[in-house]
Amino acid sequence: MPTDNELDLIAAVYDAAARYPDHPAITAPGKRNGRPGKTISYRDLAAGIELTAAGLRNDGFGPGERLLFSVRPGPAAFTLALAAVRAGGAIVFIDPGVGPELFRNRTALASPRWAAAESLLYALSARGPLRPLARRRGLLLPDYGAMKVRHYHSGPWLPGVPLRSTNVRSLSRTARHGGGTKYDGGTKNGGGACDGGGSRGGMPRMMPAPGQEAVIIFTSGTTGHPKGVVHTRGTLAAGFSQLSTRCTFAAGDRIHSEQLMMGLPALIAGAHWTMPAYGLSATLDPLRFASELGATRGYSAATHIFLVPSQLAPILDAVEAAQLAWPDSLKSVMLGAAPVLAPFLDRAARLLPGVRFHCIYGMTEVLPIAIAGGREKLDFASGRTAEFRTAGGSGEGDYLGEPLPGVSFRVAEDHELIVSGPNMCLGYLGDDAMHEHATGDLVRVDHGPAAPSGSGPAGSGPAATGCGPAGPASTGPAGSSSEPRLVLLGRKKDMIIRGKTNIYPALHESVIAGIDGVGQAVMVGVPDGIGDEAVWLAVEPRTGREPEALLRTLRRELPKLIDESALPDRIEMMAKLPASGRHRKPDRLALRALFADRTPGRPPESAI
Repeated sequence: MPTDNELDLIAAVYDAAARYPDHPAITAPGKRNGRPGKTISYRDLAAGIELTAAGLRNDGFGPGERLLFSVRPGPAAFTLALAAVRAGGAIVFIDPGVGPELFRNRTALASPRWAAAESLLYALSARGPLRPLARRRGLLLPDYGAMKVRHYHSGPWLPGVPLRSTNVRSLSRTARHGGGTKYDGGTKNGGGACDGGGSRGGMPRMMPAPGQEAVIIFTSGTTGHPKGVVHTRGTLAAGFSQLSTRCTFAAGDRIHSEQLMMGLPALIAGAHWTMPAYGLSATLDPLRFASELGATRGYSAATHIFLVPSQLAPILDAVEAAQLAWPDSLKSVMLGAAPVLAPFLDRAARLLPGVRFHCIYGMTEVLPIAIAGGREKLDFASGRTAEFRTAGGSGEGDYLGEPLPGVSFRVAEDHELIVSGPNMCLGYLGDDAMHEHATGDLVRVDHGPAAPSGSGPAGSGPAATGCGPAGPASTGPAGSSSEPRLVLLGRKKDMIIRGKTNIYPALHESVIAGIDGVGQAVMVGVPDGIGDEAVWLAVEPRTGREPEALLRTLRRELPKLIDESALPDRIEMMAKLPASGRHRKPDRLALRALFADRTPGRPPESAI
């Protein structure tokens, strides 16, 4: 059973600092000259959090306050973020690149009275010589300096930084040199910096506060109705604990990632979190990222990484071309934030033998929900461990794995997955508390190959199944797996209705992606003008493949691989599929708009 400290984010970090005070905790991104960034120890991290929290309190920041946070990853940034939570407040993450109107609406909903941003961001967003540079790079930034909040800046003072802004580094200095609240290394309590009295291993102790609002992350929603997900110190700690049941970290490990949701579980375990380097933008360069994985002065090679599949793809290309040496120590690759299709995973496993792949399924509201091992995902895709199989014998759908301990779920009549658990957010900002979360994902519960149904269409089997700790006892058909596994059918909003048939794109895209020569494949529904939808298949060929030859292959192979009711009306070969978002996922909206503009009477020369 988790201890009180394990149920509180800050307390769990301090516990790790007490166990491993002199171990490296966080290393900043490397320099352009190849030199590694600054490393701080666990002792330094805890001291920095405590002193910075004291400095924030001296400035008036405390319980109930919110800090708008726009600082790129690094030790100072995460020290500030954790210090704000330690002081009793919450961090508000809003991407400044979302556009002024959406940024303004999200900020209005969160109502922060404090803001922390890089000095360069202030300079690029203010009226002045640097603003046109940002716009030429496609960045339409809000004017940070004009916000009526208390400002903190990271980095040197630049034009555009408000004159009364405080450098974040001065917060800890103020607390240390006469700010009224001191951190003494844990030998005694310093004013209001520590709670609960005493210390452990020279680290401050505190009363856990799992119910305290800690982080607000905006996701989806429309411009006029933004949705801010509110997590507490307890829900975050629960999520990190669940992640660690499958993706294990230990003291001596090194995780290389810019992701807060990956770095913090590593810190709680006593591992070393190193940060990848960035350019002017916050977009990760996969090949530069890969070049940072080896051992360097001061620390060993990486043992764990987290990537989106689109980031791993160019790394695999470089490995295959013998342009990149994969460190022998790097045995754990976590993949998430986008579907991890079996053909892609199969290629990764062939090129990186001995590497353990962990495919993480979750969302901002509930992270994680399930984690599938690479081998079990490939076994399912082959049909060996699948209850429901395609006409070709492969597993039908995208295997997500067993729900993690503590995650309860049910499947609605329309196959939508609904979940709850200790790692579920408090709710949406301004809304009532959340009791369960409708994911928008359509799933099936699969019990393995011994189930009587053996194979069947996407809609076969019970439409609503209550499983998990809070649901009815989960016993599958006789001879089947004792534990339910979740299989993704597709996104509810992506489902295509043609005639009387519901078509789930994710069921078929993974099969199509396995055809030799296919790089990416996306199915979308396009209104046909008579109340129905036509099914369009957009295909991006692998590098070096001739589009017309691949088109002929698709026409020949698709009828053998997918049900006749799901065959596309048209196939469009595209040199590059449109992508959107930070993780460069295929942009289905752009594809629908593109295909909807095509002349209705154009002959379907690429139809099957």
